[in-house]
Amino acid sequence: MWKLILNKSHVTVKRLLFCVFMLASLALVRTPQAVAAATFSIPITIKGLSSDRSVTVTIDGKQVGTIPGGGSKSFQVDKKTSHTFQVDAEVKGVCSSYAGRSVCSRYKNPNNVWTVDLIKTENCEMVPVCYEIYVCDCCCCWWEYFCGTEQYCFTETELSEKGHTFEYNTEHEAAVDDAHGQNSDKWVAADSDLNVWAVESHVVKDESSVKERDVFQHWLVNGVPMETRNLVMKIDQPYYFKAEYTTETQYKIDASSQFGAPIMDSPKGWYMKGQDATVSVEKEVPMEGLMGALGGKEVFVAWRGGKGVESKSPTYTFNVDEPVTLQAEYREDTFQPIAIIGVLIFALAAALVVFALYSKGRLFGPRQGGVGAPRYGSQPTIIQAPAYTSSPVVAGRATICFGCGATVPAGATMCARCGKPQ
Repeated sequence: MWKLILNKSHVTVKRLLFCVFMLASLALVRTPQAVAAATFSIPITIKGLSSDRSVTVTIDGKQVGTIPGGGSKSFQVDKKTSHTFQVDAEVKGVCSSYAGRSVCSRYKNPNNVWTVDLIKTENCEMVPVCYEIYVCDCCCCWWEYFCGTEQYCFTETELSEKGHTFEYNTEHEAAVDDAHGQNSDKWVAADSDLNVWAVESHVVKDESSVKERDVFQHWLVNGVPMETRNLVMKIDQPYYFKAEYTTETQYKIDASSQFGAPIMDSPKGWYMKGQDATVSVEKEVPMEGLMGALGGKEVFVAWRGGKGVESKSPTYTFNVDEPVTLQAEYREDTFQPIAIIGVLIFALAAALVVFALYSKGRLFGPRQGGVGAPRYGSQPTIIQAPAYTSSPVVAGRATICFGCGATVPAGATMCARCGKPQ
């Protein structure tokens, strides 16, 4: 049998041996790698967004679907190139309205774009390789096979990341409305603190007779009053802050008088609008000089203002609703000093009359001391003169002196004895 085999042609034997060698070589070659898939599945997760909101996902500029807040979704991409994933940079949240003003929440993602890169890896290994060579000698030609090992290199592609999470930050709108302070509308990160303040009062008008100012009353925080002027609020929802003021109006009341000193219950004369004001002045004021010393006085008549007589009482109380200028009006009361002066003048005149009558001896009878008694002094002066003999009284020719009783000739203008006129 072996002879039969050996007698076959040389070429056939060699071919048979080559086949046996090839079968043995295949057993030594490593198991071939499985064919890699052409696409990858990339899971995308949305974090920080409420479940009632969703975002739009775009891959390489093409919209591919939406994902709700807190959810995940996988997207198929090929392995040939890198890919860019993009979601919404901002998602609007819930809005609320207070006093006609709307404030909202929103979700912000500063990193809303993600690029997944393609990573290429080159691998090499030694594998068996067989060659067929055509050989000739002097008698014939044939094919011979030679086998060995050779380095084989191949490239594998992978994506840099297997998935990605897009995280959103919650922001709330904080609007501040203050006519005399802060006026702002800004977005504040959730759960951070915000300081809101207001002035105690603000002057609106400052004139000589009118003053107005706005006085802080309270903050309306989402419609709820809070009396503290300075607030530190934790922003856990949208907020609308509105400063409420009440307007206080003051009016100047001026009171003057030529006599006396007007007194008001507000020392500086400023009263709130709607407040009661009281002004008063002396009912009677002594006059100056001699008339005042004799009891003359200025007597209050009325308070006069721009509308005429405001009151006839020295103490006047009224409601203030505008600036008022009051003037106290007085009249002179001179009855007493005039009466006193009249009495004095009458007394003086009476005294002069009495004195004149007394001097003429017509009051209380003839003066004591007899004929020739001196008019003045206590010691009489004796003048030597011839004895006086009264002439007989002749009817129609002589009269009697009413001073000394001597006979005075008819028609004489004075007494020759006492010198008194007749």
